[in-house]
Amino acid sequence: MSFSPAEIRAIVVGALLAMFLSALDQTVVAIALPPIAADLGDFTLISWVVTSYLLTSTCVMPIVGKLSDLYGRRPMLRICLIIFMASSALCALAPGMIPLILARALQGIGGGGIVTLAQTIIGDVVAPRERGRYAVYITSVWVVSALLGPMLGGVLTEYYGWPWIFWINLPLGLAALLATDRALRKLPIDPRRSPIDYASIALLCSATVALLLILSLGGKRLPWTAPAMLAFGVATLILAGLFVRRQLRAPEPILPPRFLRDRVIAPLLAASFIVFGAYIVIAVMVPVYFQVALGLPVSEASLLMIPLMLSSTVTSGLSGRYSRRTGRYKLPPIVGLPVTIAALIVLAVLAERLSAPTAAVLFMVAGLGLGPFFPCSTVAAQNAVERHDLGAVSGAVGFSRTLGGAIAIAAGSALVLGLVSGALPDSGHPASLEDLARSSLSPEARAVLARSFGVLFGASAAAFVIGLAIFARVEDRPLRGQPAASVARAAD
Repeated sequence: MSFSPAEIRAIVVGALLAMFLSALDQTVVAIALPPIAADLGDFTLISWVVTSYLLTSTCVMPIVGKLSDLYGRRPMLRICLIIFMASSALCALAPGMIPLILARALQGIGGGGIVTLAQTIIGDVVAPRERGRYAVYITSVWVVSALLGPMLGGVLTEYYGWPWIFWINLPLGLAALLATDRALRKLPIDPRRSPIDYASIALLCSATVALLLILSLGGKRLPWTAPAMLAFGVATLILAGLFVRRQLRAPEPILPPRFLRDRVIAPLLAASFIVFGAYIVIAVMVPVYFQVALGLPVSEASLLMIPLMLSSTVTSGLSGRYSRRTGRYKLPPIVGLPVTIAALIVLAVLAERLSAPTAAVLFMVAGLGLGPFFPCSTVAAQNAVERHDLGAVSGAVGFSRTLGGAIAIAAGSALVLGLVSGALPDSGHPASLEDLARSSLSPEARAVLARSFGVLFGASAAAFVIGLAIFARVEDRPLRGQPAASVARAAD
């Protein structure tokens, strides 16, 4: 049994609305952090409002994906949306910074699960070969949230107070819940049942949290060589090793070891880790480059990011059309990533001498090359598995991307701050990019900063070269013409 076009539209719209809810929350909160800290009276913990969300959302992605394979997409999405809405209310009502951080950690469980499930649900009802036509919608969700979030967060915070950045999630979440609940009733549920592997969940969460704490604290609150950091490092290695051992023996592993033997999934996970990490470095560090190296105000720096976002959306849609027409997915990223690499090399060489408009054009060119990678990699991964592994592989891809982004941001920030601290004796050795952006800088200091960012852009180009080399090893399998749910029903 297949889905009608109207049913597919209803399911996809519901999944995109849920994804938009999670994506918007991440950008809305950032702009309100200073007022939150001023109101709750603790600036020292403000970074944990973001970090706590990152910790739990990263951990939950592969777990929710696997549970949805076993117990169905609809109940898992309903649980995640309810958790997200309830925790949003707790955030809005938080009387202090610690309760807010705990509520944000709970919110990350719902938000990370929503992103994984939205991708999985679309894979359920849209054939891999047809998935490309929806790529532009999926990319647009993230672009619109990135553009709308800061503006909405600023308006709500200024005119109504920061709790409204969380209260707004309740009507949006309710709309997503109503839209998806009815639409997802027709999705088949795999009759398999397996006990929840609590040991694997605990090991994965513990290892991930230990690693992300290293990345969050290292070089900021604690020296990289501090005993606590070394202890976190040892704990990460031990817990990760125990998790891998558990996965090799578990009847229903969260991250099936067979994924690492697959000639599509294994190199794809590695390439996604590297490419998404390098992309996040660009997305996060470029506004700082515009501010501290080129001397632009925050508002102008934000506007100059729009060409990068829009260009990636355009080529994302074009790659989808290519996949639909040819039934293949490998060529667009192979052609696109060298364009990104070339643009970043130019930026690396000329970072000190570029005007802001010229730099924005070069970043737009870099976005043109990046656009095809993300939809093509998702389609390739989902095309490589049967429906009973669709959630697990979607969670694995999301986990590799998020972890890659967290590691890359920590490395990129440490690189720039290290170069700056060594070259600017009067800079006060800034401990973070935020400190750097608030500094009063001379033209000579800005030139040093520009060269430091040039090194960063060169390192990002090298990372993309490695990601491209790994992606070139992905097997280019023909895309299936039927959605996974229809295949499952036919088999039944």
